[in-house]
Amino acid sequence: MDALLEALHAVCVQILPIIGAVVLVFLCIFLKKLWQLIDGISATVKSLDPTIKLVDQSIEKVQAPLDTAVKYSHTLDNVHDKTVESINKAAEAANENAGRIKDFFLDKFNKQADAYVEKNTSSYFEVTKDEPDIKVEESAEVSEVPVKEESADHE
Repeated sequence: MDALLEALHAVCVQILPIIGAVVLVFLCIFLKKLWQLIDGISATVKSLDPTIKLVDQSIEKVQAPLDTAVKYSHTLDNVHDKTVESINKAAEAANENAGRIKDFFLDKFNKQADAYVEKNTSSYFEVTKDEPDIKVEESAEVSEVPVKEESADHE
């Protein structure tokens, strides 16, 4: 067994430097390829530098219109908020003064209806005054005009 170990030792002493040299050659080839890869990446990054500068300039040119759009958007938001606020205030005022508004429109409608009735009845009275057989009381008053109320079925 000692002879076998001595023979293996002798073979390993002769083969190990050769294997070491082969490993060193492969290591040099690997390092050379790695160096070429790093140089290629560096060249690619350098060639991209003008493109990156061009893109940066384009972004700066586009930034101004985007800022304007953002300003308009904020302005529209403010207008919308003020409009909603105004409508809410108007609705609250209408709710608070509903009785006054109702009285105003009823009074205005009644005045118009009275004027309409007065106009139409006065022309009727003028026509009937000329005829001797018909007696008409000139002091007849018309207090209200019947108003058709629309039902909710038609809506």
